[in-house]
Amino acid sequence: MRVMAELAEVYSLDCDQALTTGLLHDAARDMSDAQLLALAKEAGIELIDPCEQHPVYLHALTGAYLVSKELKITDRLILDAIAAHSHGDHGSNFDTPLAQCLRFADVLEPGREWPGFNKLQRMVFAGRAEEATLLLSGWLIEYFREQHIPVHPNLKKHFEALSGKLVVDDFFFERW
Repeated sequence: MRVMAELAEVYSLDCDQALTTGLLHDAARDMSDAQLLALAKEAGIELIDPCEQHPVYLHALTGAYLVSKELKITDRLILDAIAAHSHGDHGSNFDTPLAQCLRFADVLEPGREWPGFNKLQRMVFAGRAEEATLLLSGWLIEYFREQHIPVHPNLKKHFEALSGKLVVDDFFFERW
């Protein structure tokens, strides 16, 4: 939530939306696999790709439903950002600044340190969203493969689209 508040200033987000999204984005994160699947069924969430059954993706998809159902949040941007923060959503608001910032905030939250953290943080807070998204996507693809987590097609598409669009040097992709 704190990172989202900081990013609201950088990316001209509505502060209340940013704070709410940051606070609630992991509402379903600590649920069991069975609970997540039951919640997805209850919500009528269509799991388009088999990898969406993995908790990394499913907690975001079901979290949006849970926030809507239990807290009566109806703001489509907030709900879609929550659903899309792990790259598993297929909605029309997948690439909104709020959703992008939530993905950044999720990995830049206080207490997290990993190789490349500082590089990503500098890009994000400099307002270089496309470059930061490319870096984050590349890092996530590598991390998920190392952890044997299926890589969602949306994440691959994000990476491929941006790597074909942006001109970056070898330093950019240097080991995080």
